[in-house]
Amino acid sequence: MAASLPPLTEAQVKTLATEQSWQKGRRYFRNGAIAQPTLQGQQISADCLGTHSYRTQATLGTEGVEASSCTCPYDWGGICKHQVALLLSYVHTPESFQTIQPLPELLSDRSRDDLLAMIEAMVQRHPDLMTIVDAPQSPDRGTAPDLAKYRRQAERIFQGEEMHAMAAGLEALTDHGERLGQSGDWQHAGEVYQLLLAIANERYDFSVFEIDYNGEVACVIQDMSAGLQDSLVNAKGLDRNRRQRWLATVFDAVLKDLEFGGIDYGYPASETLTHHTTATDWEWLEPRIHEELAKLPPSRSGNWTQSYLVKLLTARAEWQGDQQQATATILELGTPEQQAYLHLNQGDFEAAVAIAQANFAELPGLVIQFADALVTAGAPDRALKLVQDFAQTEARSYDYQDWLAKFYQNHGSPEQFIAAQAELLQTRFTLAGYQDLQAKAAPLGQWDALRQSLLTHLETQNRSAHLIDIALWEEDWEMALYNLQQLTGWHRSPHIERVAQAVGPARPGTAIALYQELISAAIERRGRDNYQRAAKYLLAARPLFAAVDRQDGFGEYVEHLRSHHKRLSALQQELDRVGL
Repeated sequence: MAASLPPLTEAQVKTLATEQSWQKGRRYFRNGAIAQPTLQGQQISADCLGTHSYRTQATLGTEGVEASSCTCPYDWGGICKHQVALLLSYVHTPESFQTIQPLPELLSDRSRDDLLAMIEAMVQRHPDLMTIVDAPQSPDRGTAPDLAKYRRQAERIFQGEEMHAMAAGLEALTDHGERLGQSGDWQHAGEVYQLLLAIANERYDFSVFEIDYNGEVACVIQDMSAGLQDSLVNAKGLDRNRRQRWLATVFDAVLKDLEFGGIDYGYPASETLTHHTTATDWEWLEPRIHEELAKLPPSRSGNWTQSYLVKLLTARAEWQGDQQQATATILELGTPEQQAYLHLNQGDFEAAVAIAQANFAELPGLVIQFADALVTAGAPDRALKLVQDFAQTEARSYDYQDWLAKFYQNHGSPEQFIAAQAELLQTRFTLAGYQDLQAKAAPLGQWDALRQSLLTHLETQNRSAHLIDIALWEEDWEMALYNLQQLTGWHRSPHIERVAQAVGPARPGTAIALYQELISAAIERRGRDNYQRAAKYLLAARPLFAAVDRQDGFGEYVEHLRSHHKRLSALQQELDRVGL
């Protein structure tokens, strides 16, 4: 081990990983998965062999591990098992690491011809290194960038499958545009940004989107779009063709975002089009937006793409201060939702409700949202009638019953609320709704009859879980235990613990039996997590044994578990950990 490097301990490594990665990494280390470990300066690296081979490395410092990485796709918190294995190899077998001089020292005495020959041999052996060799150099101010090199480099990067590497490669190219912009060379900066964004529009498809879990690549694409906007704003003397080419790329980014369903791909592309285009630009761009609208199939309710493109047109008109044009655009091209809200905002409630009734039948969520907007706008009666009409005609009327109950609670009489809430609870039961119904019905002397009717309905429908909710809230232990017995298999398991907790003080013997059922089931499922659950249930059961004067019985029960499962070392460890 290099004398300048501080020692590393297992404890330090363990704090960097989740328990699962730690355990798997230890197994990898013990099984000899680390191959060709090297120490170069303060960096250690190796291949980690498993189902696949991954390259992993770490940089060490005075505080331990300063940074680490791995080519595996792990991204679920902490370092991965391959990094754990590498670091444990360094902790326990530092002599296995081959010490290599830092790269600048290794190459300092080589001639130019030697270096060229070395690079050529490396590229022949590892063709992917051509990405580095052919990488464009950051151009100087006033020097036209070699766009062909940028294209080759970006396309190579998009051929990869590792998102962190893809994002890093694209970010390095995007930085060239940023440097040009900072130097005041906005025309050449825009050329770099436009090319990169155009390639991204072509290559960032659903196959990339699905594995860009953290949005690393998407964030770099947003940087490209923002840089292109800055270039449009700051570049002087742009010819019309170049502006149109840049804006066409921005509009393609908007269409790509619509294809993905609105993920802010290429943000702030839409703002660029509405706020940073000239009158001449808009004369060219507006027909393109209308062309896209004309491609859409007719729909009673409209769709996301139509809504977005119309919003683009209206946002431009509003930015220009032409509210009349914005209104006319919605009335002519807008979705029914946009048109209904336009009339609503103008106070024309009759027209707004007519559009909703004609177009929102298959969208109960939109009906409820629109009804809330009517209430806010001061038209609660129209909102109530709209929802009532849909509730009477639609099979899924329960979507509206909840809204009606809340409406009557805030705007109606107690009797109206009670009727609506009682009907709602028969189709969509919640304990909170049950409690609200009691609070309103009890003062009017209606609660006992309503309660019995609802319980009978739930029993007829075999909705034992809801009956358990009621029983535990009302502290009716007999009712809770009876309905628990009606449940079997996986339907029963989620309710055992809460019934045991609730009945424990009054029925400790019954609660003990329930906890023992949980303990046996947890152990049977195997695995450390389940053994930890079994230990937790044991701790909950211990005071119950004392409550029935069976303190010795608890110790005997634990001893029986230990003896019966003596081969389950992880269970024994968990029992030791909690002092059992």
